[in-house]
Amino acid sequence: MCPRAAQTCEICKKVVSKYKCPSCLVPYCSLACFKIHKETPCAKPSSTEEKPASPAKEEVPVERPVHVEEANDVVEKTENKASAASPAKEIPVARPIHVEEEKYVLEKTQLEAIASSSEIREALKDEALQKLICNIDSSSNPVQELDEAMGLEAFREFTDKILSNISKSK
Repeated sequence: MCPRAAQTCEICKKVVSKYKCPSCLVPYCSLACFKIHKETPCAKPSSTEEKPASPAKEEVPVERPVHVEEANDVVEKTENKASAASPAKEIPVARPIHVEEEKYVLEKTQLEAIASSSEIREALKDEALQKLICNIDSSSNPVQELDEAMGLEAFREFTDKILSNISKSK
């Protein structure tokens, strides 16, 4: 979690939140708090920043399961997935993902190639890269953050490693 993004759980108001509701972005700390939060319906807050800049492109939603798990469970499953010889379990994402064109959606084999790459896993141990990725992910304007990150050699090398793994898995 980004140090600047540390917030207290809005449900129990006792623990630092590790997650945000995929619908309304309310911070919460655990599955128990998430279940309490979901007892009442919520909706994603409307924002002018979230509207696409060009109305000509149609956004294609990509359906992904949305589950909430403890952070340690997710890390453990990811590590097991990368090291296991048996078929890997799917790891759900914490929020729905939308893309402009379906051709940009990665196949399961490509995602598995990225997750199991020792080269990528080693690169992700770099704290500066972790912070940069976290800043992009938590930004109100992630496209701009991503463009700025591409100006950094370390980030470009990291993305090249990902693209190389994707192309190998096709």
